Amino acid sequence: MERKLIENIVTASGITSGELVLVQFWGEDKDIEIMHIAADTVASLGASPVEMQQSRTVNTQRFTGIKDSSFNEKYFAHMSNFDAVIDIFSYPPVVLENTPDNFQMDIYRKYMGNLFGALSKVKRFTQIRVPTEENAKESNLSYEEYRSRMLMAMDIDYKALQQNCEDSVNKLCEKTELTLITGDNYKLQFELGDRKWLIDAGDGDIPAGEVYIAPLENKTNGTVFFETLFAGHFGKFTNILLTVENGIVITTNNDVLNENFAKLDDASKTVCELGFGQNPHINSLCGYAVLDEKAQNTFHIAIGNNTMFGGKNNAPLHMDFVGTGKIL
Repeated sequence: MERKLIENIVTASGITSGELVLVQFWGEDKDIEIMHIAADTVASLGASPVEMQQSRTVNTQRFTGIKDSSFNEKYFAHMSNFDAVIDIFSYPPVVLENTPDNFQMDIYRKYMGNLFGALSKVKRFTQIRVPTEENAKESNLSYEEYRSRMLMAMDIDYKALQQNCEDSVNKLCEKTELTLITGDNYKLQFELGDRKWLIDAGDGDIPAGEVYIAPLENKTNGTVFFETLFAGHFGKFTNILLTVENGIVITTNNDVLNENFAKLDDASKTVCELGFGQNPHINSLCGYAVLDEKAQNTFHIAIGNNTMFGGKNNAPLHMDFVGTGKIL
């Protein structure tokens, strides 16, 4: 990633003068310059950066033979004092590889749980995926396509994105009900109650670009059509109809999908999110939800957990379904 791109992303995250910002980097020393550039940008914006590297190599060594008294409450007490976190990862966080027999896994799990528990209290948490071969593995794309799509999606005018997202929310915020029209006039109706629309224009998950809401969990009804449906680990399907009653997906027109949905509990089949993509540099779907749900001129619904953004449905998964349609 070039310096200018990192600077633009960090600036778009909303750093303001006087803030205390944790720049946390998940990666090895060969890529650590990314952390330093991000910290330099934080400082240039008048805030105070604190750098912290989470290296697989170092953590594997550190938690081998570690004592239970290490990383106690004193260590985590100051973590909740940060105003913002810039979380950068060159490989998936937390996961380690080839741990030795005397690795203290219970202490490591406790350390990570306490770390994210403390950092979840900060005002802003921005995640930046570095387009590496390691990160590409979760996308099921080739590294070349993954890198190209990710860099293009991140290299945008963030001020314009913020304005477009705000304009969209201003049009939607007074609506307590919405009807989504897809395919041959299929209608999916949402009740929103007093739930709030949220904006991701650079201060959340990078690549950015969506507005989204947690609809009332038991008030979504109707049918929605997807010309192409990427359904996570369920697979890729074409010409799919999902039927929703009282918030729960009850059936589809595909036997394979029905078999997979039958394995889920009701909470995991509950429609938990409605969102609209806003990123002008994502113009086609590829099956990688991190990108697809931000694609301009698309909608997405999700099933599963929404407790992190204003909902009440606690479920063990969150799966996005991206398509095209219009609001009635």
